Amino acid sequence: MAINRNLVNWSRTVHVYLSIALLIVLVFFSITGITLNHAELMTGEPRTETLVLESLPDLPRNDEGMIAESPELAAWLREEFGIRLQFATVFYDDPFLTVNYSGPGSQALVEFDHDFNEVYAESTDFGLVAVLNDLHKGRYTHIVWNALIDISAVVLTIFSLAGFVLLLPNKFRFRKVVKYTVIGTALSTLGYFIATL
Repeated sequence: MAINRNLVNWSRTVHVYLSIALLIVLVFFSITGITLNHAELMTGEPRTETLVLESLPDLPRNDEGMIAESPELAAWLREEFGIRLQFATVFYDDPFLTVNYSGPGSQALVEFDHDFNEVYAESTDFGLVAVLNDLHKGRYTHIVWNALIDISAVVLTIFSLAGFVLLLPNKFRFRKVVKYTVIGTALSTLGYFIATL
């Protein structure tokens, strides 16, 4: 099979530089793949903290006299509890305003009780392994992290295709790789069907 020499040289350059760029990403996703697969063995006991404030904060109110979903509320939640309102679920159930927040490896609930004029807050930290597992899955993460995962996937695809092009001029090595690829694919497929029985 005749392969354009420029394509091979370009593929070699791309493959080398992308391997350096992807090293940390590959190590991260490899390690967190293991921690995800064995989460029950690697995650510790969740640590929960509760706090009761005996007065409601001085924040803008809505027409019903309850604390309104507002920039001031967002700033207060961020300052007091590290909660970003744009990533939280807010709902009203008179006399309560409840804010539920989930982040990588953590959850928080803040409840404003307008009858008793108090704030109940609860936060749970599931530990470092839970943080890493959520980052691996892109769960409860910022759009920037999700974009990083997508970019990494595209770069890994280019890296793989460049490696494939490098194999094409060497017929013996190419046949060997194809053989192992077929065996690996067959074993993975068999493993999948056994696991779903």
